[in-house]
Amino acid sequence: MIAAARRLWLARATRTRQLVNRIYRRLRLDIWFPHVPLAAAVGGAGLFAILPTIRRYAAQYLHLDIGQLLTALHPISGHIPELILSGVPTTMVGILQMLIALGLLVRSRIAWLSALVITTAQLLLAVHTANGAIVTNQTVYVATLFVALLMARDCFQRSSLAAGTLFALASVIVLLVYGILGAFLLGSGFSPQITTLPQALYFAMVTMSTVGYGDIVPKTTEARLFVVSLIILGLTVFVTALTAVLGPMIQNRINRTIGHRRQKMQRVNHFIIAGDSMLARNTARELRLRGEPVVIIADRTSGLYGDAELIEGDPTDLDTLRAAGGEHARAILALGDDDSENAFLILAARELGTDARLVAAVNSRKNLERVRWVRPDMIFGAAVFGSEFLAMALTKEKIDGDWLLSRVLEMNQRPG
Repeated sequence: MIAAARRLWLARATRTRQLVNRIYRRLRLDIWFPHVPLAAAVGGAGLFAILPTIRRYAAQYLHLDIGQLLTALHPISGHIPELILSGVPTTMVGILQMLIALGLLVRSRIAWLSALVITTAQLLLAVHTANGAIVTNQTVYVATLFVALLMARDCFQRSSLAAGTLFALASVIVLLVYGILGAFLLGSGFSPQITTLPQALYFAMVTMSTVGYGDIVPKTTEARLFVVSLIILGLTVFVTALTAVLGPMIQNRINRTIGHRRQKMQRVNHFIIAGDSMLARNTARELRLRGEPVVIIADRTSGLYGDAELIEGDPTDLDTLRAAGGEHARAILALGDDDSENAFLILAARELGTDARLVAAVNSRKNLERVRWVRPDMIFGAAVFGSEFLAMALTKEKIDGDWLLSRVLEMNQRPG
């Protein structure tokens, strides 16, 4: 009973995994999931952060003309410092989150780390503010986003120069706006007072660069706290921005120096195995035991292929095949659980113009003719004819070795 239940559970688990893989490929989740939904969620959290400020300023100043608006923004107004201390940092964080969402779209690692840090701070602030009160929808949203970011950590591994530069530029701009706006609106707390935007720009740049000429000095508590926050944020942003830009540049130089040479040494006269299946794993293991170079292409790579080189991507995509060295491979093996994907891979390999031997696995008898139609050099049909061999063995029928091999491994001769 236990053995039967275990076999039934394994069969159901296998069918479920095949169904999930089929849905994953049909919906092309590798192209847009999970980075696109997470980017939209982080951008949405940023929008939530700036909405209260937008509503507050719209209610107070929307009815004023430009002259009256500039007058109202002058720091003489007693309620302005309170609005800035409670609203501007939140607004800046919200704007930064919306910019970070752009980095998540390209699966940037630094954008993911930034989103995780900001979401953690928002979650802690929400929990502290709640103080035992009823949990708000915004708190639930931020908590769910935090968990989703943690679960998707392996999907953000890119460290490109473009993404790093974009993030660095966005961070510096947001910090500069925060410094100018805070210095201008808290101008009465400085000596001499800051009354113009050029003065605020000058003070923000001097403070963020930690030069500190001393010609403008904070006098009030709010102004001093603002200066402290500006110095800390300035150091953090500039160091992070420098790392984000120089890190990918150094990595790209290293890749150009040794990566191309390594690719030529490893990805010539090698075996390419496409598909995350038991047959693919066992074949890769046996080839590696024989000292053969193997490159694995799968939608989701795992640690079940030993020391074989792994490439995550769509094996039917020509760019992925080229990255795996398909033009110089000894053989390309389509060993996935989906027969249609195996057939498409053979067609893609033929379009690539490779001289490699093309091998396709067949898992269902009804798909055998369809796979034959794409004319691979070899068709492996152990899953199709295994039941026939088992029945012959059980009934003690004579099994000829050559006939058996021809049934399992169908060979085609290339013309010319």
